[in-house]
Amino acid sequence: MDNHTERLADGVWRVEVGFYVNAYLLANNGADDTAGLTLVDTGRAKHGPRLVRSIRLLGFDPRAVGDVLLTHWHSDHAGAAARFAQSSAEPRVWAGNDDLDVVRGDRRPGRGDALPGRMATFGVDPPPAPVPTVQALDDRQRFDIAGGTTVVTTPGHTPGHCAFWLPQYGVLLAGDALWNVLRFSPMPRVSDADPSARPTAIQRFLDCEPAVIGVGHGPPVTSGAVGKLQRLIAG
Repeated sequence: MDNHTERLADGVWRVEVGFYVNAYLLANNGADDTAGLTLVDTGRAKHGPRLVRSIRLLGFDPRAVGDVLLTHWHSDHAGAAARFAQSSAEPRVWAGNDDLDVVRGDRRPGRGDALPGRMATFGVDPPPAPVPTVQALDDRQRFDIAGGTTVVTTPGHTPGHCAFWLPQYGVLLAGDALWNVLRFSPMPRVSDADPSARPTAIQRFLDCEPAVIGVGHGPPVTSGAVGKLQRLIAG
C-alpha cells in the first residue's frame, strides 16, 4: 500500500502504516522537526520501515523522534516500539502503568487479556518485542508537545490503555478505546479486557470536547465529534 498520511492539525499527522492501522506523528513545535518529533503508536513490527519512510516523505528526519507514546501494549500498536528504541534516535518509550509489564517483557499476555491475549497464547499474534527501558505514563501527565499534550488514562481495552489530548488543536488521539471501521464505535467487546469501563472512557473524551478524534483503526472523525460521542453515551 502507499504511504498514506493525513494532516489533522498544525504539526499533527495520521500515518496509515497498515490496512486500517494508524500511527500518529507530532511535531513538538507544531511545525517541523527542529524541536523534535513524537510518535503516538508504531503499528506492527513489520510497519516500522513504512513509518520511517512516511516521516521522511513528510520532509522530516526520523532521527528527530525523541518520544514514542504508546496507547497500549497490543502488537498492532507497540510492535515497532523496540525497533525505534534501538535506533540511532534512541527515543524514550512510554506506556500506561498497567501495561508496563507486557511492554517490558516481564509478563507474557494470556487468556485474561481478551482476544489479543488469547491470540498471543496460541502464537497467532505474538506480543511486541520488549522495551526494557519503557517509562510510565500517569493520568493528566503533560508533555510539551504540539502545544501541550495531556495523557488521558482510559483502562478497558487494556488495563493500561491511554489516550492523548491536544487541547490547542482540539485533537484527541483515542487509541483503541474507539475505532472507525464500518462505523464509529467502541472496539468489539471480545477485544476489551474490561468492556464495562467503556462508558467512563467515552465520558472522559466527551469532557475534552474534541473537534477531531484520531483512532487506532480507520479514518479520523473530523466533524461532529462531540455529537457522535454524545450518541455513544446515550447508547
